[in-house]
Amino acid sequence: MEELIIFAFSALLGLGCFAALGWIAINPETLDVDKIFSIIACLLLGLTFLGFCAWMLFKTNLRKLWQGEKAATPQPAVKAAPKKAAVPEEVGKPAS
Repeated sequence: MEELIIFAFSALLGLGCFAALGWIAINPETLDVDKIFSIIACLLLGLTFLGFCAWMLFKTNLRKLWQGEKAATPQPAVKAAPKKAAVPEEVGKPAS
């Protein structure tokens, strides 16, 4: 449950960063240093949060949620191998 909340919060922040990036890009102001910094910051933060979401999907227990349940297949019984007779120490000498 905690991982799901963290995932949702990170996805919301990542998408919010990209929404802010779009708003900054289409705003009709002149391109200055502050706007360039804001674009770079929004891009890096958005990639960071969405990258964290992708990592959570592949490396944590959340992967079980989106892969679905697999059908349980019965495993075949493994037969025990028969024990071999003791090998004599010297060739030609009968085993005692």
